[in-house]
Amino acid sequence: MGEDWCVEKLENLRIKENRTETLNEIRSRLNVQSSLENIVTDKLLKSSEIYDCLEDNTNVTSEQSDLAIDILSICMNQLTINQTDLPSLLERSLQHKNPKVRSLALNTILKELLRHPNASVAEDLILVIINCIEEHETSVGAPAVEILSILLAGKINKRQFKEALLSKLNQNDIVRCRLYEVAVNLSKISPSNLSELEEILNSAVEALENNDILLQVNVLEILSSLAGQNHGLVFLEQKQVFEKISNRVDEIEQNPLDRLLIPGIMKFFGKIAYSQPQKIITGYPKMVLCLFDCLHSADPTILPTAFDTLANLAYSQQGKLLLEANYESHLRQTFEDFFSYLRNLPTEMKNRAFNALEVVFTCQGEPSADVSKVLQKWYQILAGGQSLQFLADFCRNPFPDIKVACLNFIRALCRYRWGIVALKYTAGFVEYLIDRKVEFDKDAKYAKFEIIEILSESNVFDVQTQLQLKKYVNEGPYYVQPIVEIAVEGV
Repeated sequence: MGEDWCVEKLENLRIKENRTETLNEIRSRLNVQSSLENIVTDKLLKSSEIYDCLEDNTNVTSEQSDLAIDILSICMNQLTINQTDLPSLLERSLQHKNPKVRSLALNTILKELLRHPNASVAEDLILVIINCIEEHETSVGAPAVEILSILLAGKINKRQFKEALLSKLNQNDIVRCRLYEVAVNLSKISPSNLSELEEILNSAVEALENNDILLQVNVLEILSSLAGQNHGLVFLEQKQVFEKISNRVDEIEQNPLDRLLIPGIMKFFGKIAYSQPQKIITGYPKMVLCLFDCLHSADPTILPTAFDTLANLAYSQQGKLLLEANYESHLRQTFEDFFSYLRNLPTEMKNRAFNALEVVFTCQGEPSADVSKVLQKWYQILAGGQSLQFLADFCRNPFPDIKVACLNFIRALCRYRWGIVALKYTAGFVEYLIDRKVEFDKDAKYAKFEIIEILSESNVFDVQTQLQLKKYVNEGPYYVQPIVEIAVEGV
C-alpha cells in the first residue's frame, strides 16, 4: 500500500455517494497489510476526509461511521508512545465530538503507556488528556484517569499541570470524583506528591460532609486506597476522616438516610484493615461492631459487602488473633450465621460467603500454633462439629460455581492438620475426591486436584489411601482412564 493509493482513496471519500464503498476498500486493504507505512497511517489519521465521514450529520450512515472508526483504530494500533508527532496525529481524535473516537485515542495511549510507563509524552498532549476527565462518557473519562495516574507520577510539581487539575474542582460531581481518583493515585506514590495535591485531597475530605449520599460513597471508596500507604494514613488521620465516619455510624438513628452509607463505610474500613488490621480492630470498635450487626442482619443488600469486609479484617494472622481476642462472642454468632446463610441464601450469595470464608481461613505464610487453634475453633462453630459433612453436600451440587467455591474453601482448611483429620473422618469424602468419574467441569477437577495434592503430602492417612492420593497427583488433574476393549472370539 503506497501513498498514491492512499491519496486516491481520500479523494474518492469527498464524493459522498462513494463513501461506503471507499471506506470498505480502505479497511479491507489495511486488514490484509501486515505492516503499514508510517506515511499512510499518518495521512489517514490527519485526513479531514475520514473525519468528514463521522461528522457530516445529514449524510453519514451508521455503517460509514463504524467503518471510519475501524480505519482509525487500525491506524492507531501502528502508533508508538515515543513518536514526536503523536500529539498532532491524535489531536483531532482526542477532541472529536463522537465519544467512541475520543475513547479510541485515549485507549491507544493507555495501551502504549502500560507497555512503556516511563515514556516521555508531550506536555500539550497531557493538558488535552487532563481536559478529557471533564467528559460525561465513562468510556472517555475512565481511561483519562488511568493515563494521568501514570503520566503525572513525576510531573505533578509542574505548575501548568497542577493548575489544569485544580481548575476542575469547580466542575460537577462526576468530574470531581475523577479528579480525586487521579489525586489519590498520584499521592499514594510519595509524600511529596501528596503535598502537591493536598488542595484536591482536602476537597475530597470536605465532600464527605456533603448531603449527597452517592457522592459520599464514591469519595469513601476513592480515599480508602490512600490509607494503604503510611503517609496517606497519616493524612487521613490528621483530617480526622476516621472519626468523622465513625461518628456518622454512631448517629445513624438520628439520620436514617445515613444507613445507605453503611456498605461504603464497610468497604472503607475493610480496605484499610487489610493492611492495617490493628488500626481498625482495636482503634475503631464502633466500626467493627457495625460490621457484626451487618453480618447478623441477614439483609441481602448489605451482606455481600459485610462478607468482604470480614475477609479483609481477618486476612492477616494478626487480624485473626485480634478479632478473636476482642470480639469472641460476636464471632461465634457470625459463624453460626454463616452456617445458616450457606444453606438458605441464593447461589450467588453463597459463592460470596464461601469466598470470604476461604480468605478468613487462609494464612499468609506459615500459621502460628495460636492462629491454627483459633481457626479450628471457628471452623467447629461453623460446622457444628468436627467433620466436613455439611460441606460434602455442596461439593455434589450440580452447579460448578458453588462446587468450586466450596472446594476452594476446603483447600484452605486442608492447610491445617486438623482440617485434614476432619476430612478423613467425613464418610465417603476421600472416595469422592479420588473418583474421576463424578466430575466433568474443568475448574472443579482442578480444585479437587489441589486438595488431593495437599492430602498426598500429609501423614494422616493409611498407606493404601496415601498411595491412591499420590497416584492421582502423578496422573494430573485431567487424567482420563483408558477404556479397555476385550476381544471376543468370532466377532
